[in-house]
Amino acid sequence: MELTKIKIEGVAGIEELEITPNDKINILCGPNGIGKTTVLEVISHIFANGRTSILKTNANADSSKVSFTFDVDGETKTQEVTFNTFKPDTNARIVGAHVESSGILTLKTQRLFPYTNLQNIERDEQKDDSKLWNDAINGINITNVKNWFVRRYMFEPHSEGQGLTPEQKNNFSLAKRCFSLLNPEFTFSRVDSSTNDILINTPNGEIYYEYLSAGFKSIIAVVFGIIKEIEFRFTDPQINAQDFNGIIVIDEIELHLHPEWQSKVISILETTFPNAQFFVSTHSPHIIQSAKPDQIIALERDNNKVIERELPETEFGFQGWTIEEVLIDVMGMEDLRTQIFTELMDSFSSAIDNDNLETAQNTYNELNIMLHPNNPVRKLLKFQLAGVNDDRAHD
Repeated sequence: MELTKIKIEGVAGIEELEITPNDKINILCGPNGIGKTTVLEVISHIFANGRTSILKTNANADSSKVSFTFDVDGETKTQEVTFNTFKPDTNARIVGAHVESSGILTLKTQRLFPYTNLQNIERDEQKDDSKLWNDAINGINITNVKNWFVRRYMFEPHSEGQGLTPEQKNNFSLAKRCFSLLNPEFTFSRVDSSTNDILINTPNGEIYYEYLSAGFKSIIAVVFGIIKEIEFRFTDPQINAQDFNGIIVIDEIELHLHPEWQSKVISILETTFPNAQFFVSTHSPHIIQSAKPDQIIALERDNNKVIERELPETEFGFQGWTIEEVLIDVMGMEDLRTQIFTELMDSFSSAIDNDNLETAQNTYNELNIMLHPNNPVRKLLKFQLAGVNDDRAHD
């Protein structure tokens, strides 16, 4: 399943916005409050059937409407979702393309997990239609990932017919490899037979998988959650997780990740699930910098309306741009410096223009302490200061 067009009218802060998605990766960016999460919530809800308190009508609109086009196995389908709920204590009744809800996976921002003591191993969760609709709106459950992984480990050694199916074996093998996605020095070790705990090999020794860093756990929660959910949903016939060709929605994809890992996460997801269509939101310039040119959906305000920012179309996207250029020209950040730095720079420039040597010297002294040791701006300021001194000397 692939979403090919979506038009949002009168939802939350969005008056009207039309998006033609990329068939693989779609990265939503823009200032806080611009509507990134709203777009993701809309996508999740249009495949649901039930009431929700999440979506609200725009304050200036009489009602909300979402029109969307999607392809399922080569067949193009068009549908609309309408609702009218603004007050906090009212719920919207959503009747979307719910017969296709097995094809959309939603992951919310809660992606960390504490240590879980598995007293027993439970059977796989059964996914009926109502659970699928609920998962589309509220996000898939990541807390049962450990149970799923340990259960697969227990049955892997058994012979065919008594153990895992070929698809389950492939998915479990993929899950084990996922521990090395961010760092090849981390690998799956074993499951402790007495405690049902998952152990990981690391450069510092064997640890419980719950002891991984927040960044590691965030990626594991996403990837394991997707694999597990695909297995629970597609039981007859079963499928390999890497063959899943539905939609995956992830809010704040960079959550808990160091900038180095932020630049890798999109390629990791694209490689692990090559047939899926992703919709993710981000505040990370590192993710945008490493993305392909047609994968970015940058939102901005124009006359208080949310629109899609026009971006340059180049072969290499933003891979040659600096972080500063991405922040300003893609993500809409107006100023990269602190207010106190800006005020000092303005004060210095004014003092130079007015030949006020004392103020210029005092301001320069503060800027000299504040600037990065290798910042070339320091030399420029010193040159300007010397110019005022020279002028004084010739007077």
